[in-house]
Amino acid sequence: MSTLSTHILDISTGKPAEGVAVSLSREGETLANLVTNAQGRIATFSAAPLPAGRYCLTAETGAWFARAGRESVFTRAQIDFVVGEAA
Repeated sequence: MSTLSTHILDISTGKPAEGVAVSLSREGETLANLVTNAQGRIATFSAAPLPAGRYCLTAETGAWFARAGRESVFTRAQIDFVVGEAA
């Protein structure tokens, strides 16, 4: 894997989710804390390739909805993935 990026859309409106806080962690250690841009994207979390290991990408969607004055049952979205080893 050369880079890691993310794209978050608000499916209720079909628009990009600007301003969502997203963190990347590896085996419990936080590697990056970034925020989605106006297109709902984070282009890359690191210029260097990710080393082998287990990772977690977490988007704080509940805080994003709250700032917009909207309720949601989704407090966060989390994706766990593996790089460079069998799942």
